[in-house]
Amino acid sequence: MAVAALPKVYALSMKQLYAQVIADVRNGKTATIHPELYRAYSENLRKGVSGVMGDLPAYADLQTQFEANVSRFAAYKAFHATQQLERQLADRDGVARSPEDFDSMARAVLNTFNRYQAAEYNTAVARARTAKQWTDFSQDDNMFLFPNLRWLPSRSANPREIHIPFYNRVWAKTDPFWNTNQPGNLWNCKCDWEETDDPVTGDNPEGLKPARGLEGNPAETGQIFTDECTYVKKAGKQGTKETEDFFRPITEHHQEYLGYRNNPDYQEVDFDWGTGGVKAKHKDHKTHPNDNQRYFPEQLTGDQLEQEFMDKAFALGHSVVFKAEAANVTDLDMYLDGKLMDLISPTENSTHYRNPLGRKNHQLKKYNDLHEEENGSICMYFHDPTFYSIDKVERGLQEVRRWTDRVDIRKVYILKNDGSDIIELDFP
Repeated sequence: MAVAALPKVYALSMKQLYAQVIADVRNGKTATIHPELYRAYSENLRKGVSGVMGDLPAYADLQTQFEANVSRFAAYKAFHATQQLERQLADRDGVARSPEDFDSMARAVLNTFNRYQAAEYNTAVARARTAKQWTDFSQDDNMFLFPNLRWLPSRSANPREIHIPFYNRVWAKTDPFWNTNQPGNLWNCKCDWEETDDPVTGDNPEGLKPARGLEGNPAETGQIFTDECTYVKKAGKQGTKETEDFFRPITEHHQEYLGYRNNPDYQEVDFDWGTGGVKAKHKDHKTHPNDNQRYFPEQLTGDQLEQEFMDKAFALGHSVVFKAEAANVTDLDMYLDGKLMDLISPTENSTHYRNPLGRKNHQLKKYNDLHEEENGSICMYFHDPTFYSIDKVERGLQEVRRWTDRVDIRKVYILKNDGSDIIELDFP
């Protein structure tokens, strides 16, 4: 696959991707599936789907199904690619390869999977286009005016023979032939079809078995790639479990996203198939547009710090939902990965954070006094990551214990503005 096949929105260039993946595998820093390989493959295929479907309401359900389908396909592909890379760490006799030899072998593996990606991308585009056309063909007016379909010859300079018997043949739209035969049911197929009121042609050939992994009419099945594809079939029992475990949180977050997307009370709703990140903000979430206080050299407002936290956590694959808040101070800010908590962003460096932790503890106490289900979680976002240390947080809680008869804080989630993931600190 050429570098240009990667979507421009992808964070890494092909050169950067290769370098990061190879270094991670060489140094034993990757899991069963390298996440950057998954993201690259997934974004590339989803770009093909969205380019055809156009984010139009008429095709929204199909596009959603297709994006889920090709992303899961990409997870299985990334599993195989990662496993093959790890096998290059040693030769057939089990002798570890030198870093130079491993790099060379690893690049050959990635190049092979990228060549596959070109055919997979073209096939995803073709099958998405077929599904979009079938949706249009199936409209009542179209069924009445143009009851039949004509198979059009391939645009390829060197068409394969398997579809040639279908060229310029006409079948009824209702013919079972179309359940298993459509343009795009072979890898890299460039055939087409068109509606017509011409009569059905006589002695039409029987349908053919589609390529493995391209079974069924995608408009009816909601699948670009089926579980008969090689990546799924050859994953093995353990590989299937590990891939499904990798992809399950992404699927669950997507279902959560759909609920917020369809709820008019929420705005700024977004989802990232690459990480599984979800974000949404209730229209009644409290903001402070008239707050004139500014923090840090960037002169950020409190609302801007809150938004920055949301964007950073979202980019890391977390679900961040800012909830509705009433006027009273006992309301908590948000759900982070489904857990209700309040958010605070220290704006001054300190040897401890007694004051902000004390305020949040007071808020939690008031909240817990009014609700049956006790809540003991808060989140601290450090715009300046140098402000954070676990010792400062621990000392802050020790100070709170000195000055109050009840500490309700049991867990502190930490997000630093340095690209690292969220840290969970327990304080039983």
